[in-house]
Parts: sequence; C-alpha cells; structure tokens
Amino acid sequence: MNNEELELSFLGDLMLSNDIQGLLADVASQMKADDFNNQEAKQTFSVINEIANNGDKVNPISISQAGIDIGFVSSVAQRGLSANNAIQKSKMIHSLAKKRNLYLKAQQVMQNLASGDDVEAVKSDLSTFLNGDVDVSSNTTKKIDEVLNPTLDSILSVKENGGIAGITTGFKSIDKYIGGLLRGSLTIIGARPAMGKTAFALNMAEESAKRTNKPVLIISLEMNNEMLVKRMFAKESNISSEKIRDGNLDETEIGRLTFASDKMSKLPIWFDDTPIQSFDDIRIRVLRLQRQQGELGMVMIDYLGLIETGNERNSNRVNEVSKISRGLKVLSKEVDAPIVALAQLNRGVEQRTDKRPLLSDLRDSGSIEQDADNVAFLYRDDYYRNEGEEQPNDDEISTVEFIIAKNRNGKRGTIQLAFNKKYSMMTDWVNESQGGATW
Repeated sequence: MNNEELELSFLGDLMLSNDIQGLLADVASQMKADDFNNQEAKQTFSVINEIANNGDKVNPISISQAGIDIGFVSSVAQRGLSANNAIQKSKMIHSLAKKRNLYLKAQQVMQNLASGDDVEAVKSDLSTFLNGDVDVSSNTTKKIDEVLNPTLDSILSVKENGGIAGITTGFKSIDKYIGGLLRGSLTIIGARPAMGKTAFALNMAEESAKRTNKPVLIISLEMNNEMLVKRMFAKESNISSEKIRDGNLDETEIGRLTFASDKMSKLPIWFDDTPIQSFDDIRIRVLRLQRQQGELGMVMIDYLGLIETGNERNSNRVNEVSKISRGLKVLSKEVDAPIVALAQLNRGVEQRTDKRPLLSDLRDSGSIEQDADNVAFLYRDDYYRNEGEEQPNDDEISTVEFIIAKNRNGKRGTIQLAFNKKYSMMTDWVNESQGGATW
C-alpha cells in the first residue's frame, strides 16, 4: 500500500512546472504532506511548498540549499516526466495513504479487541477515526456565485409549495407555522408519558412518507416494530387500538385491516427496533439506508434518552446526552435530512400548578436546546384534569397543545391538535375556530 517510485516521480514532475504556485494550489486540493510514505519525499514536498510560497524558483539547487540531500534531489529530478502528470499522481498518493491509514487502524482495532477492550469503546474510537477522515479532494468551500442559484431555486420552491420550505410534518397547521422540517435540521419533541408523542411521531412519519414518497426511517428504542405497526393499523383502518390489541374483530374489520395493510405496504417507511443502540449504531443505520435508497425524507428516533454513547457507566449523563444531541445535529447535515427525536421530560413538571412544559424540563438537557433547530412539547390538559389517569368515559377526541418553545427560523407559539385516542390518530383541528395557533 505504498509506492515509493510514484512519490519520487511526482516530486520530479513538480520541478518541471512553469507555474509551480498554481500547480501546488491544485495539488493541495487533492493531497497533503502527511500522505507521503517516504519521509524524505515528505520533507522535500514541504520544502518545495515553502520555496514556492516565498516566491523563489524551485529547482534542484534551491531545494538542496534548503537542506535536502543533493543526491536525493538529483534522483528525484531524473524521474520527472511532465508537470501535466502531477495532479493524477497526487490523487493516487492520497488514495494509497487512505488505504494505509485504514489498514493500520484495522490492525489496532483487532489488537484492542484481542486485549479485551470494551466493544462500545472500540466502536466509538473507530467511528471517531472514520468521521475525522476528511477527504481533502472533496472541496466544500464555495464562492458566492455557486450558492446563489441553488438558494434562489429554494426560495422559488417555497412559493410553489405554499410557503413550506422543508419536508412536511403531516400537519398543515404546524407546516404553516414553522415552514416544515428543513433538511439538515434537528427537531426535539418532548412530552411526559401519555401525552401522545408516539402517536404524533407515527402520524408525522407516515404522512411525510405519503406526501413526499421519500424514505422515512423510524428508530424505536422503546417499542418494537409490531407495537408501532398496530398503532398505524388503527389509524388506517379506523378500528380501535383496543380491538386490534385483543383480536376482537369481525369479518368486515378483518377486510379493512387487509385493505389498510395493502396501502401501508407501499409506503417508503423503514423500522429499526433494536433495543440497545449507541449513537454510532444509529449513524451507521442512517447512512446505510441513505446509501441503499438515496435521498431520505426523515429520520425519527424514539427516544433520545435511551441512546447510549458507549462510554463507561459512571460518566456524566448530561455530558453524554450533549454529545448525542450534537451528534444528531451533525448527522442531519451529513445526510441532508431532518431528524426528529422524541424526548422525555423531568418529573418536576408534575409538581407545578401549570404543567405546560418548559425548555428547562428536558431531561438531561445539557445542550439539547442549543443543538436543536426546533424544540416543541405536547401537552394534554384533560389528562391532568383526570389526575393523571385516562378515564373509560373520556371523550374520544382530546385537545393536544403543540407548544413551539424554540424555532430557529421563526416565532414561538402554541398550536392545537386533535388526538383521537381510540384510533391512535393525531390531526389538525378540522374547524380552525376551535383551535389553531396562539401566542
């Protein structure tokens, strides 16, 4: 995985250039000095850059005067064929360096595992290595004229989509308020138990898949796939969750389930219910689906507090959650898709007279509110009126407040949604006079 002759002939080609500064600028976008395997070649490359940056002429004499052995310099100069070959050779040198570094890292991983190191710690170290392997040949720096046209297209697209800049949430009232979920954004949805956050998440994921036809990945660390799909069946078939759970179905209802199954099978939704997952596990699953299916529509995670970091158990959980939230934000930009993560709230909410959640109620919050583009809470007043218990004679429709506590690209406020508990369905208010945005 090294080719000394390639490195030496590359240096010889550089010496033949009539525009050494321009050539070195192009080479810098393909490789770096550390890519050399031959240490004398690496030192010579650095000297050539230093001479050129000083505006001096690069030749065997100036290189040897800078401290490089004249015999080595002469050998390099004899290998030069054409400056036109330098760019291609720089790409080859960089590719060999990446292979060499990965090979060495793989050996280290095997040694660490053989030594009995913690598996999660080894995985985390490997992930850090892979994330830090920045490809210098991938130029992410862009001049303004390269950004203007895509931005203008994006602005016009918002107009055509009725004011929705991002991926639809499946709720018109929320889309109208926050402009949809922007690609590369992180949204946190927090709630205490029984507020309907799983129903909300499933509704959002399903409606997004229907309307955009883009792959949606649901990662559930709390409920298994069957439990989630049963809730989706209730919504699609208009059969109560209780009847589906108990199997108390007549022939007509079985037919409706079959019809719903046929419709749902066509949705671009993927599930992963692995109960114990670290952030690195989640990142791998998201990247794998993107590689297999192309552009993603949304990633839904239920829920944030169950994601592990792979660190030792005595580490500070607030710091761990901060790393996770930051990782999710970076991942959303990496895959250019919105990530929505559900979150639990502290029990302190229950002790207040007004139990509507606040940003400070996010459990192990750390930097969640700093990393997230949007933070919203779900709140049901009727649940607390019943002293925290669902009553058998409750109305089927419950009012849910969708409280936007942070909106990086707009204002905060509260939107009223309708939660049909019988069918695990959450929707916009049909009659806007009964609900809508307030602030």
